[in-house]
Formats: sequence, structure tokens, C-alpha cells
Amino acid sequence: MGYNTFHTEGDMEVEVEVEEADQSASSGMAKQAVVENVALANALVKDGGYSWTSPSSLKLYPIIMLITLNTAMNGYDGSLMSSMNAMPAFHDYFNVGKQGPATGLLFAIYTVGQLIGSLFAAPAADRLGRRFGMCSGAFFIVIGTIIQATSKDIGQFMGGRFLIGFGVTVGCTSGPIYVVEVSPPSMRGLFGGLYYSFGYCAGALVASWTCYGTGKMLGDWSWRIPVIIQAFPAAIISCTVWLLPESPRWQIANGQREKARSFFVEYHGNGNEDSAIVNLQMEEIERETNYDKELANNRWWDYRPLFSTRDRCFRMYLLILVGVFNKFVGGAVISYYLPVILDNIGIKSANEQLLINALNVVFSSVASVFGCFYVDKFGRRNLYLWGALLTGLCYIPMNVIAALAEGHVAKGTGYAFVAFIYLYGIFFSCCWMPLQTLYPAEILPNDIRAQGFAFQELMNGLASFINTYATPIALQRIGWRTYTIFLVLHFIYLGMLWWSIVETKGRSLEELEEIFSDPHPVKKSLEKHKIVLATGQGVKRKPSSNVNDDGFGNGGLNPRSKEYLEKHKIVQAT
Repeated sequence: MGYNTFHTEGDMEVEVEVEEADQSASSGMAKQAVVENVALANALVKDGGYSWTSPSSLKLYPIIMLITLNTAMNGYDGSLMSSMNAMPAFHDYFNVGKQGPATGLLFAIYTVGQLIGSLFAAPAADRLGRRFGMCSGAFFIVIGTIIQATSKDIGQFMGGRFLIGFGVTVGCTSGPIYVVEVSPPSMRGLFGGLYYSFGYCAGALVASWTCYGTGKMLGDWSWRIPVIIQAFPAAIISCTVWLLPESPRWQIANGQREKARSFFVEYHGNGNEDSAIVNLQMEEIERETNYDKELANNRWWDYRPLFSTRDRCFRMYLLILVGVFNKFVGGAVISYYLPVILDNIGIKSANEQLLINALNVVFSSVASVFGCFYVDKFGRRNLYLWGALLTGLCYIPMNVIAALAEGHVAKGTGYAFVAFIYLYGIFFSCCWMPLQTLYPAEILPNDIRAQGFAFQELMNGLASFINTYATPIALQRIGWRTYTIFLVLHFIYLGMLWWSIVETKGRSLEELEEIFSDPHPVKKSLEKHKIVLATGQGVKRKPSSNVNDDGFGNGGLNPRSKEYLEKHKIVQAT
């Protein structure tokens, strides 16, 4: 037997049908739980939960794996250039050194392509679909790889790198958005984390070990072969992405409601047309889409909607914080300029440098995949904070050893430096890498998700250009003091993360609107609610609660304000 009760949703009270807690609660059929989103918990329990081995899950896995090739292309390039920077044949062919302005420009031209690509990434994803964005990005990467692999001079090589940077940005804007939009809410953290971590690390592993093998060859094929391999994941994406279903959120935004519902039924509801989780997502997305259409100006070049409200300005600040600021805490230095760092501490053998780089990628890859399985357990906020603290602590001994190295330290001390580089990579990969694209995609609302992601890519490109161009110059001119700068920035960054990071674990994408609309979004995001769950029946009130305390607290069914709901006369119930 059930009853109707009211609980607060943002600025209003919402009527929800709640079943009386019966004897099943004491017999073990029902259990108490602490959740972030009552509505989502209610839907999942009614459907019997979301199983890893359900038909819907098994259909989603190959889709997610294929999409990870987008970020594999990015990971491949990062490790490729670091490895090639240790190859004498590469430097001899193009007559460039390992550090200095010329090397900085050679690396940084990739980020110039990213900057230009960010201007086209959002309209490609929003107007023509997420699949088109991924396909077009892959196409430019294939063309850029051909130009780069056949280079006869440094200008041609840089032209190829520009096109690759352009294509990676276009593809890597649509890719993570697609993964987040097709993932079930309860598995979004895992899928979103694996998209970046597994994909990036797979690309980096292939690049580093390919270069380790070809680095022993004589002549320019030692670097041309690794460059050619970069085209393969892009070619696979461009040929197969059209076999995948389009994002249901993009379909709803473009008037294809039935196609979107069919997607949710097949990939989230195990074929059940009456699935509670399917109905909940459809209601939330349609409500959000109706609201977004009122705000939309349909001008792809107009980025003012990103800053149109207080909460959207805060979201943009978070994008810059997690996307741009972490470029200035030293990770990019290790990624691109590890051979230079090793030179400076006395490890000068090209073969030894390639091996150290390859092993670094192995350790980081294992750590990043491990971290993906804890994104939904520990939460995004905890991973960001622990990541900043632990990587910052690694920079302290690195800074000391680098300072001593100018006085020519023993080789054993140099290997101690390498050990801390490995530790840095492990902590960075475990805590931050799973969140690289997941968190930005989560905190952006549907109507500006692609545009916001493109804006972040633009800012990332600017930060990366500064980093990749200035770092070799800094290493050449101020030496170990470069690490001191990164050390100080680490702990400034930790403080900023502590005050700003909103927790997104356990929320639907649409429900996060309520969190960001709150005057204190960080505090609001950390709220949890005690409820009683009964499989197949949904949420039951707490056995000890009275009529005025139904156990729901400030749950998250409706992401919109009271004014919006009253204006559109929306009545919400489960």
C-alpha cells in the first residue's frame, strides 16, 4: 500500500508516490542505502539494477571500445613525440636539437592545430551529430599522418602535425560527449574513465614500444614507421563510426524522439519498453531540451551562452580549472620532454631513454585503468584532491635531485629521479586520467556540451602551446628551477580544487542542473540521503520516519527551478 508525500526539489516541493515500508524491510528483502539521487535509485531498483552481464551492457561494451580509438590517437601522439625526441636519426634528419626554441615550435604546432580545430568542433558535433564529428576528425588525422610520414623537410612535418592536432580536437570533442551521453548513469564513471584512460594509454603504449623497437634501426625509417602507424586507429574510426547508433540526447534535441527512446530501450532497458530507467531518462532529457531550446540562439559562432548565467560561468571556471590549470603542474613536461629531463640528470643513452619512457607508459597505463574502477566508488572530487596532493609530493624530491644534478650527481641518484617520475605518472594516471574528459562532459548541460567542450579544447590548446613551447626554453635557461615553478603551482592548484570541485558521482546528467543552480554547489553536491530499497518495488520510506520525514531529503528528480516548472506547468511524479 502506498501514499503520496512531498519532498523538496530545488526551490519547490514535488509530489512523489512512496510505498509503505512493509515486513520485507526487516526480513532482508529490503535494505537501507545512502544515495545521491533518489529518483535514479528508485528507477534502478524497480528495474532490478543494472548488471554488467545484461544484454544491454554486452551491446554497449563494443561501442565504447571502438570510440576509445579517438583518444588513442591523442595518446599515441604524446608518446610518439616524446620517444622521437630521443632518436638521433630524427634530430639529424631535421637538424633540430632536443631542447630550445626550434624544438618547442616543432612540438607546439600540434597545439596550434588544436586551437583552430576547436572552432569547428562544436558545430560539427551539434549540427551534424556526434558520429560526424568523430569521422571528420579521424579524416584529418589520416591526411596529416600521410603528410608527416612522407616529410622531406621540417616545414612539411610541421604541416602534418598541424592537421593531426586539428583532427584530434574535432574527434576528441565528439568522442567523450558521445560516451557520456550513451552510458547508463550508474556506469557513466567507469565508461567515461575507460574512454580516456584505456584509449590514451593504449595509444601511448603502442607508440612508446614501437619507437623503442625502431629506435635501433639506422636511417629515417626509425621515425617514419611509428608515424605511419598513427593513421590506423583514425582509419578504423572513419570507416566504422557510421555503424554505431547516434547519441540519444542529440536525437532528442533534433526532433528524433522515437529513435532516442529505441536506443534507451535497447541499450539501457534490456528491451523493456516500460523500463523505469528508460522513462526517467526520457522525461529528464525532454524537460531539459525544452528549456534549452528557449535559451538557444542557434548561432554556432556565438559563445555567449556559455557565460549567460551565474551557474554557467562557474561551470566554465571548472572547465578551465581541470583542463587548463593541470597543464601547468608538470605532467606535460614529463610526457613530451622526458629525454631532455634524463639528459639533464646524466642518463644520456638514447636506447636507455627510450626504455625508461616505454616503462613509464606501462606503469601509467596500469594505474589509469585501475583508477577507472574507483571513479564511482571514491567520487570525482576525492580523486582530484588526492591526485593533486600526491603528484605535488612527488615533485619535492624531483626538485631536489634536479638541483643536485647540475653538480653532476651519481647515476644512482639519477635513477632515483626516474623512480619519482614513475610515481608521479602512477598517481597522475590513477587519479586524474580517468577524469580528463569525463568530468568536463558531465558538468556541461546538453545544449552547450559540445560548445563548452570546444571552448575547453581552445583553452587547453593555448595552455599546451605555452607549455610545450616555453618548457624546453625554461629547461635550457633556468634548469632545475623549472621544477620549482611546477612544485609551487601544484599546491596552489590543490587549494583551488578543494574550494571549487563539485561532486558529480551518482547523478544523472540532467539532475546536475539542480546542483549548479544552488547558491553553494560544492556543498549541495556532497549531500546524501538515507532510503530503503526493495528490489522490483522501488524506494520505500525509512521505517522510523513520520509523515513529514519521508526519507527523501533534497533528492534529484527535477533539475529545473520553481519558476521554470510553474511557467511550463510541469507536474512531476514517479
